[in-house]
Amino acid sequence: MEEQPRTRRVGILGYGELGQFLVSQLMSLGPSLGLSLAFVWTRRPEALQELPPDLRLADLRQLPSTGVALVVEVAHPCVVQEHGEDILGHADLMLGSPTALADGDTERRLRAAAARGGHTLYVPRGALWGCEDIARMDSAGTLQALTVTMTKAPGSFRAQGGCSPRLAAAWASGTRTVLYRGPLRPLCPLVPNNVNAMAAAAVAAPRLGFDGVTACWWPTQVGTRDSAWHRGGTAVAPGSPPVAPGWPHVSPGSPPVAPGWRL
Repeated sequence: MEEQPRTRRVGILGYGELGQFLVSQLMSLGPSLGLSLAFVWTRRPEALQELPPDLRLADLRQLPSTGVALVVEVAHPCVVQEHGEDILGHADLMLGSPTALADGDTERRLRAAAARGGHTLYVPRGALWGCEDIARMDSAGTLQALTVTMTKAPGSFRAQGGCSPRLAAAWASGTRTVLYRGPLRPLCPLVPNNVNAMAAAAVAAPRLGFDGVTACWWPTQVGTRDSAWHRGGTAVAPGSPPVAPGWPHVSPGSPPVAPGWRL
């Protein structure tokens, strides 16, 4: 009797637009690819009412009983910071919020957990075009510097802390103003949902890491050439406008992220 191929069970953390898309794709196309949906978990359980009860995971402590092989996080960096170690003790983890790795302690804990559990932490390249080229140049020691420039409509930014007033002021000024230009690491906790492509660049180039990769970030203005950019556009380019005064700048100091992350 011919042995049936084993189905790989996938769990989803987060049920926003991306989480809903992944769930839909897994339910419709997963079986033909040898994949099945094990569960969906979200910080807002009421959002899962449309799903069958057996797919709603109420408590991540129940994860070991689901038989999940791969967990895909598309929620928020705090979810990985809080639960990542436990997940890696039972399954592989795909990190949709690589800005979580800007926290050195989180990076060390996740790496150690993956080694202990014999599982893999994956970082998808997402919207980072040329990721493989960046990784090859870094591995060869020929990548001396990397600047990632991102511009989005102000409504697309989910800024935290003191970022929101500065973002509103820059938008109201009607001029193109760079809100941040400097090492990537301190920017990640300020806009954790918006600079994941930049974080992927830091992972792809571990010799530079979060302290060596330069981030340049500004909001678009309606009616300008910038407004025609893809709302998640990233580019490596010279000639940025002046940095807005008062924006935090942090000099590099922490050691770079160690190589070895799976991309």
